[in-house]
Amino acid sequence: MKLESYIRNNRETLDTDKPNEELIWAGISHSIENHARKKRIRYLKQALMAAAMIIISFTVGYYLSYKKETTVLFAQTDNLFTKQEAIFVNLINSYAKQIERENVNLETLPTSYSFLKDMDRLIEAYSSDLRQYGPNPELIRSLLDLYEKKIMLLQRMLFEIEKEKNYGKNQVYM
Repeated sequence: MKLESYIRNNRETLDTDKPNEELIWAGISHSIENHARKKRIRYLKQALMAAAMIIISFTVGYYLSYKKETTVLFAQTDNLFTKQEAIFVNLINSYAKQIERENVNLETLPTSYSFLKDMDRLIEAYSSDLRQYGPNPELIRSLLDLYEKKIMLLQRMLFEIEKEKNYGKNQVYM
């Protein structure tokens, strides 16, 4: 209460300074601008966080879907490989039986029999790697290529055997 009475009694001496209205309004506008700027920065941070979450979500989703597609691709490759391998093995066995029926010494043929042995070793090594490391597209292509080359080699051997048989028949004796 003493303060109130002091202010009332000495009001005239206390109110000698007039407030600087420009300075007051400048402070108020600066305060409003700071508040608005802080509000914009807060909204910008929230927008950036939302954008980052969306980007991360899409990245994770893409990674997970890509991994699933890769797994399916390997499964399809493995399935296609199995079918193709079965066809090649049947062809190889068929040609091998035909050659066996001819009772020919394979080492006398112009096509080297050692190539067949080498191919068999490579096929066994590739098959072992495939079982050990799983479906690898490059390994599968290489293995199928070896099967194709072995089939061509067996076909050539059969052709050479036929050529030898026909050579004796086509000779003219004088």
